[in-house]
Amino acid sequence: MPDSASHITCRPATVGDSLAIARLTCIAGKGLYEFLFDDIVPLLGAVDFLAAGIAGDDARISYGNCCVAVSGETIIGCANVFPADALKDDHYTLVPSDRIDHIRNMLQLQDWGSMFLNTLAVDAAHRGLGVGGRLLDWAWMHAREHGFDRLSLHVWADNESALQFYERRGFARLGLAAVPTHPRLPHAGGSFLMQKVAAGGASPA
Repeated sequence: MPDSASHITCRPATVGDSLAIARLTCIAGKGLYEFLFDDIVPLLGAVDFLAAGIAGDDARISYGNCCVAVSGETIIGCANVFPADALKDDHYTLVPSDRIDHIRNMLQLQDWGSMFLNTLAVDAAHRGLGVGGRLLDWAWMHAREHGFDRLSLHVWADNESALQFYERRGFARLGLAAVPTHPRLPHAGGSFLMQKVAAGGASPA
């Protein structure tokens, strides 16, 4: 493991970062994106689908909504945020309906009106250096600068280290979406919706 974070910087993502962001997004999803996108088109996997969306200007997952952490010339972490209400307009037309139905509870359990942290990932070789915290700080600052008093996200219930990471940084569990286990999505316990509220802000009833 590297012993210093002094060489790591965070910057706005560019279109040229799209493939690296897609790979990190798959790491963050812990099987979710492979479950949704693998095998839809022969020879194309989840990383390919995500990279195409990230390279665009209008998608929720666009590089324009991302920040990356960089060590030298290598992208080692990323964060992606967008307003949660944008999820209301996503009809998932490219994804087989049975896959969407399997995670529908998670898709519908949202903190509407918040900024949504869709992705926060750090390459395994650079964890423990505070990179995740720096990317989370960016996400929170981005939310506040765009007029949001809440930041929300989903975490698999069996990902105890991530739950602890967010709770140490002021996030609380709002609800639990039941997601059945599946051979291609081997998580137990569903997915927690978590939220952080700015001082003086109010969580919706």
